[in-house]
Amino acid sequence: MKNCTNCGQQSYKVESKFCLKCGVSLEGAPSAAPDQNRCTNADCEACKGNWNYPDDARFCDTCGAKTTFNS
Repeated sequence: MKNCTNCGQQSYKVESKFCLKCGVSLEGAPSAAPDQNRCTNADCEACKGNWNYPDDARFCDTCGAKTTFNS
C-alpha cells in the first residue's frame, strides 16, 4: 500500500496509481504503514527523504504543512 504525499490517504490496492481522496499521482509515493507520521507536502525535502515524525508532531518542521496524523 502507498500513502498519498499530498493528503496522506492510504491506497486500498497495491496497484493504485492515483489517490482515491484527492486524485494526486501515487507514482513514486513511499509505501507507508498507517502508523507513520509524515509531512503531507509532496514538494517538501522532508517528504522526499521519507522522514517519520514523532506521533505528537502535527506539522512539518521543514515546510509547516500538516503531518499525516493531523490530516
